[in-house]
Amino acid sequence: MADAPLHVRARVRHEPDRSYAVLVDGPDGEVLVGVTRQTGQVRTVAREGAAQVFGVPVERISEEHLQVVMPRPPYGEEGQWVRVVSAGESTDPEDRLEVGTAGQAYWFGPEAAWLVVLPGFGAGMYPSEHLDFEPVVSPEEVAALERHLRSGESSE
Repeated sequence: MADAPLHVRARVRHEPDRSYAVLVDGPDGEVLVGVTRQTGQVRTVAREGAAQVFGVPVERISEEHLQVVMPRPPYGEEGQWVRVVSAGESTDPEDRLEVGTAGQAYWFGPEAAWLVVLPGFGAGMYPSEHLDFEPVVSPEEVAALERHLRSGESSE
């Protein structure tokens, strides 16, 4: 069974600088295996770190046997205003249209991301690093979201 995949549990700790510390449960307890500023890299950091902790090739840490727990960040409130500040690595022109738009955010644990309601776009999932949690929101933006919510529109 030396080649059987290992079942690994990792958790994320939100750091004050809004980076993500990745900790793996190893044979001698929890071990910090790396830090990243991108939620999209958390699983890679966990997988590669677990391979080091257990002294096995990274291939032994399969995606299906890797459990990563990302708790809600200590910043951000349910329903608070945020502004989309990045489309990340997406090259989809539709994603670029959302940059700069203000909306209301809700933590969505299963995706380890924020569900953000944006007027004219509907709702989308955004990692924390793509959002400004202290935006200046104009009365026009507030009115646009209120109209959007009243009308039930999903896109314009």
